[in-house]
Amino acid sequence: MKLIIFLLLLTFSTLACADKCKCTEPTPEENNSGKVEKGIVKGRVTDANKKPIANAKIVANSLDYQDARIGYTDANGNYSIKLPTGIASGSFYVRGSVRIKFNGQNYDLALFTENDGQFSPYDGAIKNLTLKLTGKRTGNFGDNGFYGGTIEIMQDFNTVERGNIELTLVPDGPLIDGSIGQTIVRRASDNDYYIYDIAIGKYKITAKDVSNGRKLKVKIRYDEKDFSETTTGLFIPPYELAEIYEMALLIM
Repeated sequence: MKLIIFLLLLTFSTLACADKCKCTEPTPEENNSGKVEKGIVKGRVTDANKKPIANAKIVANSLDYQDARIGYTDANGNYSIKLPTGIASGSFYVRGSVRIKFNGQNYDLALFTENDGQFSPYDGAIKNLTLKLTGKRTGNFGDNGFYGGTIEIMQDFNTVERGNIELTLVPDGPLIDGSIGQTIVRRASDNDYYIYDIAIGKYKITAKDVSNGRKLKVKIRYDEKDFSETTTGLFIPPYELAEIYEMALLIM
């Protein structure tokens, strides 16, 4: 009889322990819920509408050594890169880009890194990134300038002052991310040859002299077409694999 009672107590004790363990065990969702992991930098890449971007290139750069670890996002926009965790592993920061084919040409667009800053690989980090068509870059670790393209203005000094030039850009089709662009009206500056931060796309361009309302003639530099009151321009990279894009306009 004592043996039966002992076995019953042992069975109840085992079941209670099993139930307790089951309650405290994290679910698979909790294991993958964006917790920081030692030796890992991870995150998600999305567009302006929070849609995931696949095949984005993510680079974890060392601030102390010539070391860069590269990863790519999956179909859900997620990435994970393993980093060294030794005593002298230094600090890292994250940069990213996505390649988009637009108007028959490949464009490597820089991504905006949220919570941009250095981190210890020993601690790990979560770094989410976003595709932005315009806006200032973070300014950290040499990431200067704008996400939009730059227009260089070269005018005939005998016919118009640069500060009086006003450009109107009308999107000729969707922008590089497939979104619908807006008509842009921008004024040149007396002190600068450039107009900054225009969303990458193809535009119909006109210009006028705001001092007298006169329509100006424009042309894309190196284009075989002659000057006219309307031209079509496309931002292009100044060199291969560049993450900045320019358009040069001649105005008279």
